[in-house]
Amino acid sequence: MSILVLGASGQIGAYTVQDLVEMCGEKDVIASSRKLGNVKKAVDDLKLSKKVKLMELDANDGSKVLETIKKEKVGSVINCAWYQTNLGVMDACLKGGATYTDLGGFFDTCLKQLELHKKWKDAGINATIGLGSTPGMTNIAGAAGAKRLDVVDSIDIVCAWGNTLPVKEAGWPGYSIRTVLDEFTQESVQWIGGKYQKQKILGGETDAVLPDPIGKVKAYFIKHSEPATMGKYLNAKQVTFRIGFPPSDMATFMTLRGLGFADEKKLDAYGVSPLDYLTAMYQKGIADGRGAPSKEKFEYDMFRIDCAGKKDGMPKTVTYFIVTWNDPERGVSSARDTSVPPAIVGHWQHTKRIKESGVFPAEATVEPEAFFKELGKRKIYVDEQMTSTTKYY
Repeated sequence: MSILVLGASGQIGAYTVQDLVEMCGEKDVIASSRKLGNVKKAVDDLKLSKKVKLMELDANDGSKVLETIKKEKVGSVINCAWYQTNLGVMDACLKGGATYTDLGGFFDTCLKQLELHKKWKDAGINATIGLGSTPGMTNIAGAAGAKRLDVVDSIDIVCAWGNTLPVKEAGWPGYSIRTVLDEFTQESVQWIGGKYQKQKILGGETDAVLPDPIGKVKAYFIKHSEPATMGKYLNAKQVTFRIGFPPSDMATFMTLRGLGFADEKKLDAYGVSPLDYLTAMYQKGIADGRGAPSKEKFEYDMFRIDCAGKKDGMPKTVTYFIVTWNDPERGVSSARDTSVPPAIVGHWQHTKRIKESGVFPAEATVEPEAFFKELGKRKIYVDEQMTSTTKYY
């Protein structure tokens, strides 16, 4: 049985294919994209052309995805395409009998995916959703923290990134530019007081402290799927998600939003929407960078997950720091922290290590300690710190 990676020409999908082959040891991987030329270039850049099968396949075309699953004897699908394709691809996987994972459903889609649980349970197939860096690593860290507590009061997540270049040129996070603009144009929903509560765009400003070289950063509420699932699955009273944008990137995204690049309506004079044009330019920039990887460490992604509650009746906080630098030895950017988790989980589904039937978020099916060790093999480092209180009265 083979593993099918959708969206394999993108920044994340290409590295997911690389991890499946080089780190997971998968021998039968199909790398697909809407345009064959794009996925061929991505695979050639990573020197994988002789190790994977290439295919032109649009993740939006559910019937073609199903046809491919049946024809190629696909046992597992990893969807690295835009989250708007998640539901259609899941339907094809359910009909074709393939396990499924993806990079996340951006809150609303995530909840719709979880509504399919009974169908997948009845079919005896596993779908573990939301397996990028965030959601994904953050959810699993939250699950690890919850295991250390008797009562979970809050799980607060902060994501940030940056680089050490002398001139702080605008960079890009390790996920789709389309998702970035969704984050800058949609109200977030956080899990507060045991229920969903809407927040204004870029609300909830607070100072967060992350490892050097970030240090203190301003962080804002962002619409994300962690609050959609973690409060319920981990029995937490509060789950929040914030991003601490580097100042140069924050200014860039605000400018793109102000210029209307989040608009999906085609411009009559050009026959393309601003969002589609921006996406194409973003993908070109990522592809160009992938062909000439840096020989030095200079870019990083960082995450802080604070799990607070009680253990044996006493207050206790478990904090996880996850840090990823680009890897000059393998020529892989720090964005691999988004591409590695779906590869690990897709591999675990394929080898029946994860096999519980139904649709689940990452915190419900992935074993934290084993997962963290797999991350460590890829130089994605997870540190756990605990602060507890003891009272002698």
